[in-house]
Amino acid sequence: MHRFFVEPGQIQGNICKITGDDAWHIQKVLRLGIDEEIILCDSQGKDYIAVIQFVDKSLIQVKIVSQAPSKAEPKIEVSLLQALPKSSKMETIIQKCVELGIYEILPITTMRSVVRISDDRDARRKVQRWQKVAEEAAKQSKRGIIPHIYEPIGIQQAVNECNADLKLLFWEEEKEQSLHSLLHSQVFAPKSTAMLVGPEGGLDNSESELAKQHGWVSVSLGSRILRTETAGMAALAAIMYHWREWE
Repeated sequence: MHRFFVEPGQIQGNICKITGDDAWHIQKVLRLGIDEEIILCDSQGKDYIAVIQFVDKSLIQVKIVSQAPSKAEPKIEVSLLQALPKSSKMETIIQKCVELGIYEILPITTMRSVVRISDDRDARRKVQRWQKVAEEAAKQSKRGIIPHIYEPIGIQQAVNECNADLKLLFWEEEKEQSLHSLLHSQVFAPKSTAMLVGPEGGLDNSESELAKQHGWVSVSLGSRILRTETAGMAALAAIMYHWREWE
């Protein structure tokens, strides 16, 4: 069945009204009609089976017949703090991490970041595009939420304000502790985990030390140096696999 995200406020009792692009898509692209079923998701991890009751040019009204927690949502919340990469790499990172189960993504600026945000308008424009990529990936992978993409902030603010239960700093200079060994040292899965990935040129030593001072644990992803657009995806996949989120 086709899947659509709605705001919780759109659901009134067992009735939901769909408008805008989704209403157009249901009618003109999918050509669905009365009595056909769709899946609604309230962006909070709950899925609804709904039957189309009424079709208009700009409105679809459906009746909810059942609801259940989304089976596609991980039990753990993993956040990615990603240093801004060059070109369209950020869109690829967002798309693949959403498919793999990321909870939220915070773009950050670092000393060696090549890409810079020129002003607030530029930031809003980029985030709007990134959020659309996240939404499309969430629909495709049958997620129960649309992961939130934040406006970029500096690394100092990011590492200071993060309050995840486990905070992982992926740093190529780490020689003693691997992600594998750290995960196996955890008795229970942390409710929330944050991952910090540097830019193409890596984090400056002062930035990694700053993160450690705020409780970030430095870990290695192995002897091979991964690109910035690969590191977060690889680590996320490993974390999800380790905590049995792929079963």
